[in-house]
Amino acid sequence: MSKKKNKSKKKEEESTLKTTWISMRSGLAIITIVSILLVIWTVWKASTGPIGERILWGLAFGGSIWVIFLFALFINRLFRRRK
Repeated sequence: MSKKKNKSKKKEEESTLKTTWISMRSGLAIITIVSILLVIWTVWKASTGPIGERILWGLAFGGSIWVIFLFALFINRLFRRRK
């Protein structure tokens, strides 16, 4: 009986680890909002230099969030292929 409990407990732990914290849709919305706010904050705080250069730096920092997210998503999908 003990072995059955251990197996079922192990399956529950594995299924708990595979569940997501938040949905993909709300995660994308959060990342979009954060990256837009980072672009605005960077343009506002980088007061030295022309406006075009500040916008480019803001886009670089905002885009870096998306690069990191997409890389992590790629790695996750690569190693956790759905069956």
